[in-house]
Amino acid sequence: MNNQSLLSIIKQAEQNKTRILHLFNQNLMALPLELFQLSHLEELGLSGNQLTTLPPELAKLSRLKVLYLSHNQLTELPLVVCQLPHLKFLYLSHNQLTTLPTKIARLSQLESLYLNDNKLAILPTSLSKLTQLRILILNNNQLTTLPYLIGKLVQLESLYLNNNQLTALPLTICNLSGLKRLFLSDNQLTTLPLQFYQLSHLEKLTLFENPLPLEMEFFKWVDEPKKTINYLTEQRLKQAFDKEQKYISILDMIGWLLMIIAIFTGFIWLKT
Repeated sequence: MNNQSLLSIIKQAEQNKTRILHLFNQNLMALPLELFQLSHLEELGLSGNQLTTLPPELAKLSRLKVLYLSHNQLTELPLVVCQLPHLKFLYLSHNQLTTLPTKIARLSQLESLYLNDNKLAILPTSLSKLTQLRILILNNNQLTTLPYLIGKLVQLESLYLNNNQLTALPLTICNLSGLKRLFLSDNQLTTLPLQFYQLSHLEKLTLFENPLPLEMEFFKWVDEPKKTINYLTEQRLKQAFDKEQKYISILDMIGWLLMIIAIFTGFIWLKT
């Protein structure tokens, strides 16, 4: 789309007081300042372009509730996005993001955050302040851990973490009592927290391609997470019990050895 055509679309949107404007797949590398005069906009679609940043004038679109920025060239989230107080849906998938700013916590009304197919290795603890979040999609990143405070996202219903590098889950994930869908396939998980049973509303759980002590049939029970969780919990408890029994056996053996040594020492003492 050439600049003249873009300005014509913007002018038409201004005249019609349009609340939704989609500029998908237009190969845009920059945005004209005229766009930010559309203060009535509630939804702006900019996915499928070549944007590497966003101008500070974006903050003028203070009524925005939905912002599409997927399939661009963003290496960091422009801070101006964090100045949109009414934003509820933010699409950032298929960019080059390696981190998120702590100021993302300002998006207090955010309900859905799409971050799949980026290069995120870590999440800021401030993410836990997005207490209205219901959907968090983080598939296909490079996460090795999750923030301990993730348990504060009490409204979360869907959490997608497929194809990361997670080796363990924080115990606080069990505080997400409203969680219905949890996707954990293609990670490096060897166990789940014992308190996983607290996720009583869980309807879907995927664990494919993890080094978990599960038989193949359990991986198929995506829609029956309680069976999988109960099995893994039993395995953990059995391992703990077996370890304790071995420990007790070793203590008993040491006790017998000490008794034999004491008797032998006493015998030698009496003989002398």
